[in-house]
Parts: sequence; C-alpha cells; structure tokens
Amino acid sequence: MIQKVVNELRSEITGGIISKIFQPLPRELVFKIYVPGRGEKRLMLSADPKLGRIHLTQLRIPNPPAPPRFCAYLRARLVNFRIVDVSCAADDRVVTIACERRSPDSINKLALILELLGRDSNMIIVDTETKFIMDCLHRIPDKHSHNRIVLPGIDYVPPPTNPLRSRSGFQSDHGETATKSPSSLVLPDGEQSFNDIVDGFYMSLLTDSLTENLRREIARPFKSKVRALSNRILKIEKDIKRLQKFIGQGKYGELLKTKLGKFEKGLSSVNVTEWETGESVTVPLDPALDPVSNMNKFFVRSAKGKRGIGIALERLKATIAEKAALEELLYFIDEAGTQNELEILSRQMALTKDIPRRHQKNDPKKTCDSRSLSQNYLEVIGPCGSRILIGKNSAGNDFILRNKARANDIWFHVKDAPGSHVIMIPKRDDMLPDPDIYHAATMAAKYSKLKKSWKTEVLFTEVKNISRVKGGLLGQVKIGKYRTIVVDLRE
Repeated sequence: MIQKVVNELRSEITGGIISKIFQPLPRELVFKIYVPGRGEKRLMLSADPKLGRIHLTQLRIPNPPAPPRFCAYLRARLVNFRIVDVSCAADDRVVTIACERRSPDSINKLALILELLGRDSNMIIVDTETKFIMDCLHRIPDKHSHNRIVLPGIDYVPPPTNPLRSRSGFQSDHGETATKSPSSLVLPDGEQSFNDIVDGFYMSLLTDSLTENLRREIARPFKSKVRALSNRILKIEKDIKRLQKFIGQGKYGELLKTKLGKFEKGLSSVNVTEWETGESVTVPLDPALDPVSNMNKFFVRSAKGKRGIGIALERLKATIAEKAALEELLYFIDEAGTQNELEILSRQMALTKDIPRRHQKNDPKKTCDSRSLSQNYLEVIGPCGSRILIGKNSAGNDFILRNKARANDIWFHVKDAPGSHVIMIPKRDDMLPDPDIYHAATMAAKYSKLKKSWKTEVLFTEVKNISRVKGGLLGQVKIGKYRTIVVDLRE
C-alpha cells in the first residue's frame, strides 16, 4: 500500500512548493504544498509507532500556536523548496521526499526521509550532497539503539533490510502489519485514490488524537494553576495555625503581668498559676529580655495573630473559590467531545489567564457574539412547564446568569463539585412547583462531575442571592443563603 500511495504522490505533488509546515501531534507533520495548476495539497507524514504513514489528507488540521523543535527547524530549512521527487525503498519502509531550491549561483538539495520502523519510526532531514543528517524528529543515541545512531551531524545510514517485514501495508509496532490495515481495502475502479483510502481509514483515529492532544494543551496551564493553588492553600493553612498560636500567647502575657517583679532577666521559663483553673503553667521566656519585654513580646504576637488571621482566612476562602472555579473549567474541558467544542472553550478560557487587560484585544463581554453564546447552554422543560437552562461551559454558566435569569428565578449547582449552573424559570412568578425544582436539581447533578453518583446533594437558591465575583474567573460566583436537596439519579 505504501508503494501505491507513493506512486500517486509522485504524480500529485512533484513540482509543488512547500508553503507551510506544522506539527499538530508529537509524531505527525503536515505540509501545505502549492502545486501549479492543481492548487494546495495537504500532505500528512506520521512517525507514530503504530500508525506510521504518509498520504494526502482532506482533513483540516489546526496549526498549534508554537512549533516544536523539529517543526521549527523544517520551517527554517524547507519552506519555499520545490519537491522534485517522491520515492519509496524496495522494502516499503522508507519514503524519501527530494527537495531543492535554486538560487542564481547554486542549487540547494535536501531530502526529508520518513522511516516507518515501528518503535524506531522517524523523520530525518538530510543534505543530499554530503549525506549528513541535519536534524531528526527522534534522536537515537548509541545507548538506545542496537542497530544504528540517528543524530544531527553524522552520516545518514539507511535502516537495515528486514526480510520478515510484510510489504503489504502500513506497519504497526514491532514491524507487524496491523490487523486492520488500509491495504485490506479494495480500490473501486476510477472512484477513489489510494491516498483517499488511507486518509479515510485513519481520519477517525487522527481526529480522536487531535481532540485528545488539544484537550491536554488547553488543560495544561489550568492544571498547573490548580496545583499552585493547592500548594497555596496548604501554606495559608500553615500560616493560620501559626497565627492561632500567636493569639494564644496573649494568655502568657496576662499571666506574666501577675508575676512582674518576682523574677529577673536571664530565665528561660517561669511557672505561673492559672487564675481560672488554679493549675501551674510554664511560660517560656527569652533569657535576653527583661520581664516586661517578655510580657510585651507575647502581647505583640497576640495582636499580630488577631490582625493576620482575618486576612489569612479571607485569602484561604478566595483561594479555595478560585481553585473550585478552575476545577470547574477543567471539568468542562474533560466533557467536551469535539475539537470545535474545545476550540470554543479555548477562546473563552483565554480570558481567565493572567493577562493584563491592556493586552486583550477584545472586551471579555464582547468576545462571543450572541449566536455563539446561545450554543453554550441547553434548555429543557420541566414536568410542570418551567424552563430549565443548563450551562454547557463556563461562558454558558455566565451567560444564563447575566442575560437569562431574573431575580426570583431559581439557581442550582451540585454541592462541593464542578458542574453546570442550572436556572429554573417558572411559568408563573408566584408558582414554584416541586416537580420542576426536583427536575432542575437532577439536571444539575446529571451535568456535573458527580453524575455517576447515585444520591447527590444540590444547592439551590434565588438568583438574587447569587453574585458574580469581581475580577474572578468566567462563571465564578458567590452564594448567599441557600438550601439543599438530595436527588437520586437512578430515578
């Protein structure tokens, strides 16, 4: 199959100019090639251990914002080169794309070599004249290879032939042909090319890989932030314990006040009778300080503790709330099923990063138009006719609260877990039917991280008791008074 695909590629892209190169996945590269008279072609090259392949693709693949090392090197070396030949080795494992760029006084000739060798699959750019390896996707030093070294700056040596390898199709790990291979498909006469067959065969796998890769890329900074907030919470809790000890030292100062004039400077401790219980208490002292200075030290620490603990408790509350909001964002990332949903989330979440407002091109409130915002929530009808709005992501949560909810509508959210905000809008302002309240609470549990739990506790309150956090994350709110209801998703 590789030979058949390469034969088609030779006629399809020879003479084409490489205009763009990007790397959507760790072992996949996409070349945009302009072929005079035929327009733009997209060439997929994969050195994946199990899914290694080369073919033209119709799939529109996103271009990551920052190119990885090998991709950046290829952009600097191969963009604007003309493809002069595409060839395949006799054993079907090595594909060579020969390229050149002419200048008034010289011709620069390079070759991009795709080796489909299972775990050792690789992409290598070689100077055609000197046969030197300029760079490679996967660098293989001597200690990692029983056969050969693959590193920049050394001579390129083709991989040894292996007569046990099948020549019938694209190969999986350990050189064995995959049980499901595009080579097993039959080409309808005149209807489809071999490149189309391979592209169709791998399209769903590639789409899934791109989706999961995008999911990881979007989630990575938020996971890092959650870890940082977790560490901050531990530090604040440690500070609170220290401040509580400082507050308790005020009692030592009061006890020393009754003992002043009865001990001298230089003692490391003194025993004082506790006036409430009559017990003897050992008060630690600083031998370098006189009795009055020791007493005042305890009073100063106690005052510091009382001032600081309120601030620390507020910081702890705000940090826990921010961490919960970020975990909710991560929940929506995990729940997104398609690249389109993830890309929408990515645009929305750009507003949550620590970017000064002057660097933001758009006002956050105007980032999404009304049509796209309307796709960020669901609407269902309760048993008694109430409208129930369910946020599909943080922007949807924020939108239904700001733009759809009235003061006396009812807001729902699963307790102590990430999930969607749910708004119940009753048919009549003076009527809050219990079946609709239970149904809305069930929706809040169903669209949450606790959806696999049987019994789930859900908070609910009037919208007027909910306020957005000034300067907080998208969809982050503060809750006033509320009630709870337990729902059983088995029902």
